Amino acid sequence: MVSKKNYNIILIAGLNCGLQTYRFLKNKKFVNLSATFCLSPENKKRVSGYVDILNGTKDKNIFYYKKNVNEITTKIKKYKDVDLIIAIGISDIIKNELLKLSKKGVLGAHAARLPERPGCSPIVWAILDGLIETEMTIFKMSEKIDFGPIYCKKKILINENTTASLLRKQMDNAIIQLLDKHLLSILNGKNKGKIIKGKRDYTRKRGPKDGALNLSLSSQEILRKVRALSAPYPGAHFYAGDGKAIIIEKAKLGGKELTYQGSGSNNCKNILCIVAHPDDEALGVGGTLIKHAIYGDEVNIVILSKGEDAKKNKQDRNPQRLNNAKKWSEMAGVNLFKVFSYPDQQLDKIPQLKIVRNLEKIIEELKPDIVYIHHPYDMNSDHQIAAQTTLAALRPIAYHNIMPEIRAFETPSSTEQAPNTLPYIFKPNFYVNIQNVWKKKLLALNAYVNELKLAPHPRSINTIKALAIKRGSEAGLKKAEAFYIIRRVW
Repeated sequence: MVSKKNYNIILIAGLNCGLQTYRFLKNKKFVNLSATFCLSPENKKRVSGYVDILNGTKDKNIFYYKKNVNEITTKIKKYKDVDLIIAIGISDIIKNELLKLSKKGVLGAHAARLPERPGCSPIVWAILDGLIETEMTIFKMSEKIDFGPIYCKKKILINENTTASLLRKQMDNAIIQLLDKHLLSILNGKNKGKIIKGKRDYTRKRGPKDGALNLSLSSQEILRKVRALSAPYPGAHFYAGDGKAIIIEKAKLGGKELTYQGSGSNNCKNILCIVAHPDDEALGVGGTLIKHAIYGDEVNIVILSKGEDAKKNKQDRNPQRLNNAKKWSEMAGVNLFKVFSYPDQQLDKIPQLKIVRNLEKIIEELKPDIVYIHHPYDMNSDHQIAAQTTLAALRPIAYHNIMPEIRAFETPSSTEQAPNTLPYIFKPNFYVNIQNVWKKKLLALNAYVNELKLAPHPRSINTIKALAIKRGSEAGLKKAEAFYIIRRVW
């Protein structure tokens, strides 16, 4: 089949996934985005996580509809030679008249495995039902709910730390990854989709009763309900004696006896870890990041390079290293926010201002309370540049005026390889007790099994354990990860 240079697409968008899809399509050279339709802000109260696609843009081809997506049928008829309509982040059932207005029909996305779990509130029900994995499914829509040929899908793992907001972010990212990989083949007819037969168990529409907390349930059932109904959803709740609802946004499991973790600082924090390569986050600060996640903190990872190009022998290269990073994040209960494609061991060839500006945008978006960075004098040039550019992005006079605590960590096979003299020496002044998360740190390290070595290599399990014991002994602990605080503002 001969490919067209450009394809005419109309987008019907809602939620953050619709906004991401809009941005994705605007940057695709083979796409002519003829028009974008989104729900009017007048009716945003009936949609959890509503996003106004038109807000902040001067795009004259974005239009509102009032209540139901089928209102735009007449308007879409005015567009000629429409190759595909994409509907992302909407819950309305699209009628047949609208489904037939493009050559390839309407492409939709469903945040659950099809055909098994069609229906409403798929993210909420995935957590409430205790699933350990789910899927983002891209398919051709029909008048039947979540039914049609399936073009592609992506598996997403769920663990005991997965909240609705985190799962929703993972689903949003999966949509873009799937479209990036498959959209052109869908448009040119190479991917026609496939009807998959199977039992269809419809998930019903979520209601207020689904968020009611029955304190006689098990602790795990209660925690699942809290995680499933966290923002942007209304929240798990119970009613006080005066009849008012108490909404629980976050919760964690305690023991039979409660102890205070501190005074006045028990609020959850935004944590950002910026590293040069996949596995640096796991080796250097993995236990601490896992502990943050368990305590309910929002943990995001940013990786500057995929970390394979510099290996001399091609047989030593790991084509799955990025997937390893995703798996580690899922096992650790944290979010892999961004992976850049800067060249491995050649960050010095990239204008540092470019890296700094990209990091500034991330810092402005995430507004971290604590940022973890490499020791600036690691014996690895990429580590040094990752640390230097992060410090530049967090300079006190930066435009974003965000002043998080900055903690530097050591990375096995890099920090200890530097000369044992100043300024190279790593001199910790802050220790994190990781004894209670040690087993989970080791389990998650299995995601990077190809990067681990045999003793006495610094990246062997034996040496990593020895380092944890040594750092622990420095602070009167059994096992610890060590840091030095570069800056703290109070």
